[in-house]
Amino acid sequence: MELLAPAGGWEAFLAAMENGADAVYVGGKNYSARQSAQNFSLDELKAAVDYAHCRDKKIYVTVNTLVDNSEFEAALDYIYQIQNNGVDAIIVQDLGLMQAVNRLMPEVRLHASTQMTIHNADGVAFAAENGAQRVVLAREVSLEDIKSIHRDVPEVELEYFVHGALCYSYSGQCLFSSMVGGRSGNRGRCAQPCRLAYSLLKESSQNRAALKNTGKYLLSPADLCLLPYLHMLQEAGITSLKIEGRMKRPEYVATVARTYREVLDQLQQDDAYQPSEEMTGNLLKIFNRNFSSGYLFSPTRDFLSTTRPNNRGVNIGRVVDQNRNDMARIKLTDKVAKGDGLEIWVSKGRGPAFTVREMRVNGQMVEKAGSGDIIEVALDSKVNPGDRVFKTYDARLFGLAMESIRPRSRHHIMVDARVYMEIDKPVKLVFGDADGNSITVYTASNAQLAAKHPLTLDVLRGKLERMGNTPFELGNLELYSEGDLIIPFSDLNEARRQAAEGLVNLRLKANLPPVIDFNHYQAGKKEYLRTSGTATGNKPLISVMTSNAEQAYAAFYGGADRVYLGLEGLMTRKRTSRAELDQLAAYARKHKNQLVPVLPRIQTPGQDTAFKLITNNELPVMAGNPGSLRRCLQAGLEVFGDYTLNVFNRFALRFLLEQGVKGVCLSPELNFTQLQQFGPLGQAELLIHGELILMLSQYCMLSGVMGQEGKCPAFCQQDRYYIRDEQGYKFPVATDADCRFYVFNSRTLCMMDKLDKIAELKPASIRIEARRLNPAAVKETCSWYRRALDELWDGLEPDLLKYKEKLLPPGEPFTRCHYYRGVL
Repeated sequence: MELLAPAGGWEAFLAAMENGADAVYVGGKNYSARQSAQNFSLDELKAAVDYAHCRDKKIYVTVNTLVDNSEFEAALDYIYQIQNNGVDAIIVQDLGLMQAVNRLMPEVRLHASTQMTIHNADGVAFAAENGAQRVVLAREVSLEDIKSIHRDVPEVELEYFVHGALCYSYSGQCLFSSMVGGRSGNRGRCAQPCRLAYSLLKESSQNRAALKNTGKYLLSPADLCLLPYLHMLQEAGITSLKIEGRMKRPEYVATVARTYREVLDQLQQDDAYQPSEEMTGNLLKIFNRNFSSGYLFSPTRDFLSTTRPNNRGVNIGRVVDQNRNDMARIKLTDKVAKGDGLEIWVSKGRGPAFTVREMRVNGQMVEKAGSGDIIEVALDSKVNPGDRVFKTYDARLFGLAMESIRPRSRHHIMVDARVYMEIDKPVKLVFGDADGNSITVYTASNAQLAAKHPLTLDVLRGKLERMGNTPFELGNLELYSEGDLIIPFSDLNEARRQAAEGLVNLRLKANLPPVIDFNHYQAGKKEYLRTSGTATGNKPLISVMTSNAEQAYAAFYGGADRVYLGLEGLMTRKRTSRAELDQLAAYARKHKNQLVPVLPRIQTPGQDTAFKLITNNELPVMAGNPGSLRRCLQAGLEVFGDYTLNVFNRFALRFLLEQGVKGVCLSPELNFTQLQQFGPLGQAELLIHGELILMLSQYCMLSGVMGQEGKCPAFCQQDRYYIRDEQGYKFPVATDADCRFYVFNSRTLCMMDKLDKIAELKPASIRIEARRLNPAAVKETCSWYRRALDELWDGLEPDLLKYKEKLLPPGEPFTRCHYYRGVL
């Protein structure tokens, strides 16, 4: 398996290269899902490619954000440039960009980003059929699901995260940072709201807190560590093991890469090898929020890190006491050395965090201390007996990591050399490596008879082994000389330099990906970027998203043209039955309306209940992930695409329509200006009202923080819950029939008073999200939008502000999402 490490900057890149990574993924200055990282300029990227390729390693570049219409051509040009700079693969999220690259630059190797939320075999096949050679699976895919996916699509490479931070929501399905702070995770600027503090509230208890003493970081996952399970991943069919961390320090990258490399190397000798406690301990010391196995197996209570959202270090002892001079005594359970960083967790307030400059044991100044020792250190704040002490910075470990980052510290390429000397002829120097590359150079001057000190094998080795900043190390050396000859050392040094440089060029040439012809690319791009699509001129349909049959009927009664019926059992945890679906379908046909069942956003291998429900009933269907989309199209169903496909530009829209999709709900992160750049929206749908889902998680926080290990008390069926942030905003939460967890926006989207502006865009339909509304509210909301839209279309001037007040009383907070502000 490939070991794939992150690099947010040059030092982290060297850390990965020099500590055993087979490949490194980096971001450029734009279009990267970690825009806050240092990232790489084009020149730096070219240098990184050369550095890696000379060492038979690979560079993947993340272009894994959504791209809007105005950026699209520049993004294509950027990919053209970096491909011709020699990168080995591009990691993409945007469906339009994936299709464009596949068509215009088929030489580019594409990896489908985890931001595409691919979690089943159909999703993998969809990506492969549209140009991807590798798929980065969603972090939520279990070991058994990996096996199933690999069995179904064995020809596609599978990449899987094995270490680092986890997102609470499925990647690519999170709008929390975007809607709350305007910083979109889909655009590489996530503000990490999952790492903030929240209170859990019960609706029936007058919003009193439902939790005590369980920690306040309710959406903050522990870090992933799959070090003990690498052999299982190999057997399951994983191609590449991915370490998360483009925002992490070089020391982190070095330590994690080195540890995983060591385990992988040991597994080559012993497939039952298990990592030592020291290895795991080093990973804990470098950074951790506690470790969990994530979703590889069924996630357990250790999945969340509710007491601390950042690095907690490792526990190394407890406070014994503190005297009047603020000198604290700490009894150790682990090693501490001068230069280490410690933090003391106090029961109230913020505990002291400090670097050990001086410490005493038994009154004597010491450089280090071990388990059982009682050290005395000076503090600038009060602590109490029994307070826990954590090491957050290990000076020795960080020192070793930094030492490893120096180029040529490890993994040299062995070069054999042969030297041929004949009197009055240039010296011939031949360098060769184990890959069969060979280079021959000659000295500028001729060999001469030596008066005193002929060139010996030992002297020759001393000159040739000075490889400088090259990746080479001298191996075997052979000297063929006709007598006692000498050559100026300066000539010999120059020949060595030329030979090393020539060998580097040979190695780079051997690892160079295909180059794209500029004229061919430009001609194809001009044709591809040509605007297409036509406006229908018809009045937009009013569509309504519902979660159960009662809401669906209410939407029809309120005047909806199309009703989407979610099949995941959201809110009620009760799936719609075949009888209910058939009755609704009959009602819709009778009244010349349209009923569209909506497949669950997540459908893991084997979860076929919803799909079986929609077959053989001649209803159109809505799909929200690439796998469901492909499966429906192959079944010959009429398909609509949900906004969860993250359609952010007209090329992604066009791509889906070319696939056979009948209509697509555009991303709610688009603003008016960006929507106008689409051109005609004849087959596009816009969200205009309701509470949007901000997060979809495989992990039920309610059970995780309130339940018992191995048991689900079904809290979600006993009450309605909210989480409240420290600014007082309340976000409703709910679960579905598969126990997936949803977080809704704290504010209702309402565009009623801007409906005329929405209508000017001429979308095919406008959509109301009504999953959390009771049937009466569903009917009322639909009826007011029905009235307003009909009056607008008839050329009247409806009082849209008055209609808005019918839906939202004056003073009640609401949101326009991104129609005006857009996202960063």
